Amino acid sequence: HYLSIMNLSLSFQCFLIVALLASTGDAAKRDKKKRAKSSKSNTKSSKSSKSRAKSDKADRSGDGGDGGGEFEETCPGITSEPTPSAVYTMTNQPTNEILVYSRDPYTGKLTFEDKVATDGMGGRLSSSSGPPENAVLPETFLDPLASTGSITVAGNCLLAVNAGSNDISTFRIVSSSEIYKTGIVDSGGEFPLSITEKEGLVYVLNGGGQGHIHGFHLTGYNCMLTPIGEPVELSQGDTVTPTDPNFFPATAAQIGFTPEGNIMVTIKINGGGQNFPSGFGSLNTYFIDPEDGTTSADDLDQMIISDPPGAIPFSFDFDDKGNLLVIEAFGEGGAPTGMGQANVFVDGELVSEVGTGQPDSCWIQHNPRNSCVYTTNNNGGDSISSFHLEDAALKLVESEAATLNTPLDMDIHPDNRFLYPLST
Repeated sequence: HYLSIMNLSLSFQCFLIVALLASTGDAAKRDKKKRAKSSKSNTKSSKSSKSRAKSDKADRSGDGGDGGGEFEETCPGITSEPTPSAVYTMTNQPTNEILVYSRDPYTGKLTFEDKVATDGMGGRLSSSSGPPENAVLPETFLDPLASTGSITVAGNCLLAVNAGSNDISTFRIVSSSEIYKTGIVDSGGEFPLSITEKEGLVYVLNGGGQGHIHGFHLTGYNCMLTPIGEPVELSQGDTVTPTDPNFFPATAAQIGFTPEGNIMVTIKINGGGQNFPSGFGSLNTYFIDPEDGTTSADDLDQMIISDPPGAIPFSFDFDDKGNLLVIEAFGEGGAPTGMGQANVFVDGELVSEVGTGQPDSCWIQHNPRNSCVYTTNNNGGDSISSFHLEDAALKLVESEAATLNTPLDMDIHPDNRFLYPLST
């Protein structure tokens, strides 16, 4: 299967305008300078980034990148030539690689540039909650990590997990077309599947076994990671089974920073596959010591998601007011046949819940520029849903705002004009 990255223009009405479909298959053929074949991809996370720290805020109305010139914005003092930028994803193959796409900052168009080895191995969660005959999906299921954010951009650095070799690769971003590897470090657990960074503090989520989180300090000039503290085991109540490998609909899914600088982790079903499909998931907040960046199991505040059983809280984001947005894969009706549901929490209280009308809604992104929220709907949904968010209340705009084959993770470029989802 070829990886595809779709470029979608974002309008103020929360509609999606398809601008480009970039595939590693055609891109490798077009680019004669690069190595021969594009790799097959059990691909995971897409991260859009600028190749320089300074933010690109330039916006040109009517250039084909804002939905046909429906609105205008001016940014006094911004030069006509914005900073070059890039989009990164990874193959998650046994020989894992980062795929580099340069990005036109005006049109959002992507051009395949290179593939760079992580010197680590990709991995795959189990599709069985027990013996192989209990498999609920074939081993070729195209969501091998079942997570959000397996690579991330941190200033001029790129960080990527290698789930099959239990380590993290670090890269220096040289330009919009070039990166080079600077190091590789143990993840502090088994099967790393999500990573996050804020102001030089990095945390990785390991989904194997009971699950662990582990912290690192990032040195900006050489993009090297230094471990801090000890790995912290996730609180799952029961002993997780199975664990060799873990069952994909019941693992931890995402790690990320809250606006206050603490760590949040989603667990789809506490206790693992033995509790699927009727078990309860959880939102887990770990309070970070501001002195050294560490945390512990004693610093955990856990919210159990029990209505309905099998809701599968998967990924999260925050709006520009700091409110928490959570997507549940089966929030309407529960696993395995329910539909997705997007939720808004204010100060820990659920204040809005709206269904996507699509199955397997697993990834969510908020766009502060137009107050819209987007979800990608995976196996069977094959679509993106759009919502409008106002005063912490969600309203469904389009259940099927765009269609694409088996979408996974997605990212919005920092200029908030283009959305880049993966299609596998």
